[in-house]
Amino acid sequence: MGINAAEWLKDSAKAGVFHLIDDARELAEQAELAGLCVYRIDIGHAHDKKDFLVHLARAMHFPASFGGNWDAFADCLKDLSWAGADTAAGWVVILEKSKHFCAGHHHEFKEAMDVMAEAAEFWRTQGKPLWTLIGGPEGWQSGWSNAPSA
Repeated sequence: MGINAAEWLKDSAKAGVFHLIDDARELAEQAELAGLCVYRIDIGHAHDKKDFLVHLARAMHFPASFGGNWDAFADCLKDLSWAGADTAAGWVVILEKSKHFCAGHHHEFKEAMDVMAEAAEFWRTQGKPLWTLIGGPEGWQSGWSNAPSA
């Protein structure tokens, strides 16, 4: 990575939902060095909204009371105290192997990314970045803008 990922990842004004074009492992390492909490989530086997939410809930350690719907998803993303992650400098959610779910369930994927974008806006007002980075095979485009890169 030519630019310092740790620096741009700390910038809450730039955070939001983006297509990941860099190496997820290297980016995750940079984010952790910057004090951000990183979640790498493989959604390659998510077959519908319920599967998608289950994958994220498990990986992000949502509370047992998680309702399994978009409103509950939004609530969990805006209150990260239950995970002890509220003390982080920010968060990076890397959605790996997104091509299948994004292409096959575009409407649900868009709804999920809208919720993630709203959560990023919420945390922006708190001065903390929340990044959602959509990963997939090389050459594939999710339809979202590319994240800053080298």
